[in-house]
Amino acid sequence: MNTSNTFRGEFEVEFKGKALKALFTMNAIRLILNGEGIKLQEFDKWVADDPLTSVPCIAYYSVVNWHVQNGKKFGANKEQFIALILDGGDIEKITEVIGLALSPEEEPGK
Repeated sequence: MNTSNTFRGEFEVEFKGKALKALFTMNAIRLILNGEGIKLQEFDKWVADDPLTSVPCIAYYSVVNWHVQNGKKFGANKEQFIALILDGGDIEKITEVIGLALSPEEEPGK
């Protein structure tokens, strides 16, 4: 097994007063691409062009991914999740985790 894949971001978001674990991995990106109808080569442009949609979407699919990997269901409405994330103040934390996962050679705070 090849263990050199360092692409991984783990974080928690608060949704309806509950801390939810999220896992931003290659599978989360696959879920995003399928769920949002975008192609892999469009992903970076999507993130850069519309961060108010893309960042909370990444958080949503990362939560879904954590649930899938742990054999659990997550049935929250995506639009409600996004609205509460945007208004809840977690967007900066999520953006940092995403950035670190996409550029694992960088250290936090740099």
